[in-house]
Amino acid sequence: MEINLIIRELLAKHNFVSLPGIGSFTQKYEPAFPSADGRSFIPPKQIVSFDTSRTFNDEAIENYLCEKEGISHPEASDILKIFIDRLNYDLDSGKPRVFENVGELFKNKKGRIRFEQAADIDSALSTFGLKPLEVEKITPKKSKKINEPKGPSKNDTNTTKKSTSKLFVISSLVIVVAALTATFILIPDFRFWENFIPANKSVSENSAELNRKLVETKLADSVIAKKDSLIEEVDQSIKENNNKKTALNYQEPKKQDNKTYYLIVGSFGKVENAQKMLERFKQKGFTPDIIQGNSMYRVSIGKTTDKNQALFNFNKFKAENPNESVWLLEI
Repeated sequence: MEINLIIRELLAKHNFVSLPGIGSFTQKYEPAFPSADGRSFIPPKQIVSFDTSRTFNDEAIENYLCEKEGISHPEASDILKIFIDRLNYDLDSGKPRVFENVGELFKNKKGRIRFEQAADIDSALSTFGLKPLEVEKITPKKSKKINEPKGPSKNDTNTTKKSTSKLFVISSLVIVVAALTATFILIPDFRFWENFIPANKSVSENSAELNRKLVETKLADSVIAKKDSLIEEVDQSIKENNNKKTALNYQEPKKQDNKTYYLIVGSFGKVENAQKMLERFKQKGFTPDIIQGNSMYRVSIGKTTDKNQALFNFNKFKAENPNESVWLLEI
C-alpha cells in the first residue's frame, strides 16, 4: 500500500503521525472567529502542519499496515523503511512529495524541510463544506432604499403621504357625517322636516316618523359605504407594499455542482484485502462497492452528488462508528 495515501486516514483518528527520522504530521482544532474587517466569520477547521522535531517512531503506520494488510510487524517496518529512504532521496533531490488531501513536503534553498497544507476542503474533515459567513454591512442610505423595511424609498414615501392624506380626508368626512346625523337625531330643534304639519295630525306624525327613518337609513348607508371604500384602499396599499418587498427579497436559486462524493472506509494495495472489508460491511447491512484508482482499491459504503447530504452521511457514520476509519472522496 502507498503510505502517502494512508496519512489522511491516520490523521482522521490520531493527532500525530510520524515519519521516523524526518518529522511528524500534526493537526489541531481552530475554532470559528471573526475576520479582521468584521464583515464575516471564518468557520472552524483543523490545521495540519509538519513538526521536524518529532522524529521518533510512534508506530502508527506499522500498526495500520499490520491491521489492513494482514502482515507482521517486522514486514511493516521494512515497508516503512523503504518509503522513508525514497522520501529522503526525493527531498534531497529537490523533488516535492505530495500526500493526498494533506499537503506537500519539500526542502527550501537552505535544505530545511517545509510543509504546505492542501487547499482542498477535504483537509478538515470535521468541518467539511463550511464556508465563511458573510455579515452584511448596514449603512443609512442603503438601509432606507433596500434592506430596511422601516426606511422606505422616495417613491414609497410619496405613496405613503398620499395614502395618509386620503385616509385623513375620508376620516374627516366620516366624522362630519356622523356628527350631523347625531345632531339631527338627538336635537329636536334641528329636525326641520317636523315644522311642516299637515291638517291631519295622525297622518303628519306618521309621515314625519317615516321621513326621519328614511334620512337615518340614508345617512347610515353613506357612512358604511365610506368605511368600505376606506378599507379597500388600505388593503390595496398593503398588497402593493408586500409585492415590492417580495420583489426586493427575491434571490436566484443556487446551482449545484456535478461532483460525486464517496464515503470511503478503507484503501488497499491488494484487491483481496479490499474484498475482505467489503464482505465485512455487507454483514453490517451496508451496500459497499470497490472503487479502483491510482493502483489503490478503495471500499465505498455510499455515494451522492449532494454535497450537504455527503457531509451529513459522513458525520452520522463517524458518530455511530467511532472506531472505524472513514473519509470523503470527491470525484
